[in-house]
Amino acid sequence: MAGNGSNNQDVVYEELYHDLMGLVGEPFFRALTTKLARLSGADYAFIGEYTDDQRDRVRTVAVYADGNNIDNLEFELENTPCAVVVREGLQRYPHNVLKLFPLDHLAIELKVESYIGLPLVDSKGEVMGPLAVFSRRPLGDIEMAETALHLFAMRAAAELERIKIERQRDEELHFLQSLLDAIPNPVFYKDLDSRYLGCNRSYEDLLRKSRQDIIGHRAADVMPPLRAVVAIREDNKVYDSALSRTYESTIEEPDHGTMQVLFNKAPFFDQDGELAGLVGTIQDISSLREMQSAMQSLVESTVGFTGSNCYRRVAQQLCQWFDADCAIVGRIQEEGKVLSLATIQDGVSMPSYSFNLSDTPCEKVVDEGMCLMSEGVMEHYPNCSLVTQMHAEGYVGTPIRDHNGEVLGVLSVLSRGKIKSLERAKDVLAIMAARVSAEIEREISEQRLRDNEDHLEYLVYHDVLTDLPNRQLFRDRLQHAISMASLGQHQVGVLFIDLDHFKKINDSLGHEVGDRLLCEVARRLRLCIGGLDTVARLSGDEFAIILDQLNNIENVILIAQEVNRRLAEMMVVEGYKLFLTASIGISLYPGDGKDVVSLLKCADAAMFKAKELGRDNYRFYTAGLNERASELLALEGALRQAVDKNHLVVYFQPQVELASRRIIGAEALVRWQHPENGMISPVDFIPMAEETGLIVSIGEWVLRQSCLQARQWQVAGYPPMRISVNMSARQFRQKDLVPMVRRILQETGLSPEYLDLEITESILMNDVDGAVERLVELHSLGIQLSIDDFGTGYSSLAYLKKFPIQYLKIDRSFVRDVIIDPNDAAIATAVIDLARNMNLNVIAEGIEQQDQHQFLLDRGCGYGQGYLFSRPIPAHEFEQLLVRQQGV
Repeated sequence: MAGNGSNNQDVVYEELYHDLMGLVGEPFFRALTTKLARLSGADYAFIGEYTDDQRDRVRTVAVYADGNNIDNLEFELENTPCAVVVREGLQRYPHNVLKLFPLDHLAIELKVESYIGLPLVDSKGEVMGPLAVFSRRPLGDIEMAETALHLFAMRAAAELERIKIERQRDEELHFLQSLLDAIPNPVFYKDLDSRYLGCNRSYEDLLRKSRQDIIGHRAADVMPPLRAVVAIREDNKVYDSALSRTYESTIEEPDHGTMQVLFNKAPFFDQDGELAGLVGTIQDISSLREMQSAMQSLVESTVGFTGSNCYRRVAQQLCQWFDADCAIVGRIQEEGKVLSLATIQDGVSMPSYSFNLSDTPCEKVVDEGMCLMSEGVMEHYPNCSLVTQMHAEGYVGTPIRDHNGEVLGVLSVLSRGKIKSLERAKDVLAIMAARVSAEIEREISEQRLRDNEDHLEYLVYHDVLTDLPNRQLFRDRLQHAISMASLGQHQVGVLFIDLDHFKKINDSLGHEVGDRLLCEVARRLRLCIGGLDTVARLSGDEFAIILDQLNNIENVILIAQEVNRRLAEMMVVEGYKLFLTASIGISLYPGDGKDVVSLLKCADAAMFKAKELGRDNYRFYTAGLNERASELLALEGALRQAVDKNHLVVYFQPQVELASRRIIGAEALVRWQHPENGMISPVDFIPMAEETGLIVSIGEWVLRQSCLQARQWQVAGYPPMRISVNMSARQFRQKDLVPMVRRILQETGLSPEYLDLEITESILMNDVDGAVERLVELHSLGIQLSIDDFGTGYSSLAYLKKFPIQYLKIDRSFVRDVIIDPNDAAIATAVIDLARNMNLNVIAEGIEQQDQHQFLLDRGCGYGQGYLFSRPIPAHEFEQLLVRQQGV
């Protein structure tokens, strides 16, 4: 009997197998769930698959329930017997399912009592979902159900995997076709027999055929014969070469006429690398060819034009292209400015000008890139004069960039009406911006080339190490100085400077230290000369100086002494404390020579004489000048003794009110009473004192004596008057100047309002900001301040009003010829008027004649001094003038 039962089961399974063998897809799944439920005597059966990669939900592909196939359903795996199945494999629950899985909502709803399930595994060994049979009552033959599940699980898994793969392929094909249809240009692909495998919607529209009428056919079946011949010929070239091809052709369109098109055909290969067919695209280039022709004409219109002509041509072309009223080619400058390289407005080329970038459409272009506004620009930029003056409506613009992408400038087009030609505006602006950029960069390159040429020329004529003029440039400048001196009847001095024992430094410390030392020597030598003079390096340790437009030999001596003094000061180079001396030879034009070679030869010979005499000194080529130098050297020593031994005296020159000739003040002037040589002129010793630094102590002594004398006259009963003291350049720059003045006023008892410090105009203009600061400090003491020698410097009204001064002194050079020279008369009058308008007093210096006095008085000058009233005199003689004035 048992054998018969087994045979019956085999028959059942065989019949079941044959019933399902010819079925696929949904019919197969429905039939399988029906057969399994009936075979097992169950109420339900289903086949499910995971819904996503999380594998926490299952969607059925076939459900059998109570004798019928019903709609598919979806449920969560958690707390279900199916969860155990997909996790652990075959599960059998003959009864009590609801007790085992009390949270399985589907089982509760279906009142499931028994359950058997098996996981469906794909070809990779991964679970795809469950196959289950269950019932409201215990299963009739659970053993047979288990056998049937094992028998058909593999078949169900294979079918489920096949459908999944097919579904993925259909999705991919649909996605691919969607991509192709999204491409605006026609696309097609063919097999090796040139039969169409597919195409996009644009290609259907081009051929005016559906995809079904195209796929599987050749070109001759779907297009006119002539086009088909070209298509087949080009296809074969791709097949034969297995390379891409691009070619242009024409297509006759019933609605659009002849189209110029560009074909791109490329081979594609199968997974084995074998040629499988080709893919092609078609691009309508009709408008592109038209635009290229127009663009070519646009570019050609600027060919042959350079610089400003090129920029004007670009502006003209932009006006024509956009039918606009104004076009600007602008170059970005510093501080947010735009310089117009060319502006065409209403057909007229405008002069160059600049405007602020802010609050203009140009600013938007520079910050954000190309700007196209066919209308409404006035509303967006109501405060922009470029826009409002023209009543502009439309605007287009683009930045001009260099080859690195940096903004060089901006192209701007404005129109009083709406700009209509925006279709190719970007292309037009880009092309013209590129043309302008190329021209600007060409100009920049040319300028750099010129700069390089200038730099190369500079290197030819300058010493690389010290940056000083070299021998060649020195000779050129000396020749020029000689030529000018021959015309102006003045002298030229040449100082030949050789550093003493410099070779020892090179040998002991190395050439690098020696080079650094030479650079420091060059720096110090520059400090010794004036603006018209030249210092050069002739060779290793040899330097030379040209002193141009010499008026007296004393200046040469002072500079030679200054060179020796500065070079003798300690130099610190790379931690070494070094001391240098120099031997200097001096020659003069025209006495020692009248050409470059002669002067250099004489200076060189004098330099060797200086070395023979012990180095660290200077010698003139002309013997008599050496005697004069010795005299001046002795004079310097004597001056130092004069300061120490009180051989200096203060003279006073009256300052008078021109209308009444009454003395209202005095200018203090230092004199040197030499015990042997008598009275020495300030012209001889003041420059030397300034050069050597003695002027500081001399200036302080003069200030103290002047304040003391003024106070003594007040104590003696004379009316208080202003005492004027000259301030030298070196003294004015002293850090302790203000405390020193305050101390002297306190020590002498002179009230500050009676002290007047005179500072020359040239001192103030040497450092305006520093001068203002120093004058404010002095003025805060309560003293008065005057600008001496006014008119001989370079001060401007802008600076003059910054100075806290009370007096302007007209220089004697303008007063001397005020009667006979209209220029001097005009200058004097202008200074007087200027002072009156600025509420300043005026003192005229150097009044020697009555007609000068009357001229100044008539012009409104209040005060003056000069030999007409009194020459500078000692204090006791000045007191006699005060006595006579008091007696009057």
